Amino acid sequence: MPEKAVIDKVYETTKMYVKVGDDTVTKTFKKARNSETRYGREKRAFECFKGLEGFPQLISFDDETFTLVMSRLPGEMPTSLDEDQVIQLRRLVEEMLAQGVARHAIPVRDLLLSDAGQLGMVDFERVSFRLFEISPIWKIGKIVSRYHLYRLINEYQPQMLSGSEKILLNLVNGIRSAGRPIKALKKKVCGLFR
Repeated sequence: MPEKAVIDKVYETTKMYVKVGDDTVTKTFKKARNSETRYGREKRAFECFKGLEGFPQLISFDDETFTLVMSRLPGEMPTSLDEDQVIQLRRLVEEMLAQGVARHAIPVRDLLLSDAGQLGMVDFERVSFRLFEISPIWKIGKIVSRYHLYRLINEYQPQMLSGSEKILLNLVNGIRSAGRPIKALKKKVCGLFR
């Protein structure tokens, strides 16, 4: 099976099966490594977002089959972000963090832009949660979420980054660059034992 396929409003990977309806999206996590964890994280994130605009709303769930039924946000993946959409994205990220949810990444494919110009965010299986405000894990999670926000802003509207945001972006980019050779070596060594 190919890793990604979209046929007749169905998105399927080796890890999940997503059926897109007119008003709802049904996402089933296939039985695989970490599927229960990913399902639990996304379910918990939706519970945190109850009543918030720009995020899917949880309609129902099935803990036996790892299935979530959520409201469908209108729109398509944006091909770019204008200044108003960057403002909306900032608001979404800050609301997400205020609810105690930090994303590990914010790819543009997880954003939806409606015909009316409203931005929404989907896909919350790779997140961390705030247990308490001064938790080191939470502090790192907030930095990671904001780094990915700044990365998107830098890609589409770099003039909208403040000086401190540019510093954080460059600092994390430097750390990531320094870690790439180590990651490549780890991958090579692990490949020898498969």
